[in-house]
Amino acid sequence: MSSRILADGIISFLSRFLRPFGFHRKTPSLCLACVPCIQPFSGELNVNSVLNDFRIVFGVPKSRTSKPKKQARRFAYTRLYSLKDNLVVCQNCGEYHEMHTICGNCYSRVRELTNKIKAKIMEYNPYIGESQDKPIHIQFSDSGKPADEVVNGKRIIEMDIPRPSWFKRTFKAD
Repeated sequence: MSSRILADGIISFLSRFLRPFGFHRKTPSLCLACVPCIQPFSGELNVNSVLNDFRIVFGVPKSRTSKPKKQARRFAYTRLYSLKDNLVVCQNCGEYHEMHTICGNCYSRVRELTNKIKAKIMEYNPYIGESQDKPIHIQFSDSGKPADEVVNGKRIIEMDIPRPSWFKRTFKAD
């Protein structure tokens, strides 16, 4: 393969050298006849030499990178903290949060209320005829008496706290 590359280089050099003297591309030019020769193999074949020769083919490192080296790369002093420029102020509580996320403070309040509701839902007594598979209606302390269509066939969960402003009265699928 290398002899062919060498021959092509010589031919291109000669054609560039002879072009000013009237030898153009479309006229006959020089050509070298190269016969590839096979060099005899002088080494011995064993498993280790074959594996070492083909290590690039396997794509496997020769030795394992140690844990301290990995940690030095991972926690190097060159890896500095980057400042966040996508912070916004929450309209409800005034806390900062990232633009594409929910405010952590508001989320914790919502999670606290939902956990209270879940705990009330799990406090059912199957011995007095309540079953857990009935539809559920949540009744807050500041709400009035539920309508008759709400009571029919539904379990009523009574909460001792007033309804939060963000908690919708009915969740309808639009």
